[in-house]
Amino acid sequence: MSDTGSPAPRMSDAAKPHPLGVCKACGAITYRRESVNQRCIRSRRGARCSGIVAVATRDACWKQCASCSGTGKRGDMACTYCRGIGWNLAKPWSL
Repeated sequence: MSDTGSPAPRMSDAAKPHPLGVCKACGAITYRRESVNQRCIRSRRGARCSGIVAVATRDACWKQCASCSGTGKRGDMACTYCRGIGWNLAKPWSL
C-alpha cells in the first residue's frame, strides 16, 4: 500500500450538493424547493430583488467547481471561482 502523503479527507471537505434554484436577476442560489418559482428574497441596499428563482434541479444544470472540487473552500477561505457554493451553472443563459 503506498502513501500519497496527503491527509485523509475530513467530513467538512466533502463536496456540497448542488443548489436547486437560482434567481434570474441577481444570481442568488437556493437549496429550498419551496423557493423555486417564487420571488427572490435577497435584498440589496434596502430594496428586495425583483427576480424569480428558476428551477435548476437537474445535474446537467451544474458543473462542480474544478478549483475547489465542489467543497466551496480553498484552504480556509471561500473559493473565489464558485463564490463558496462548490458549483457553477453549466449554462446560465438557458434558465
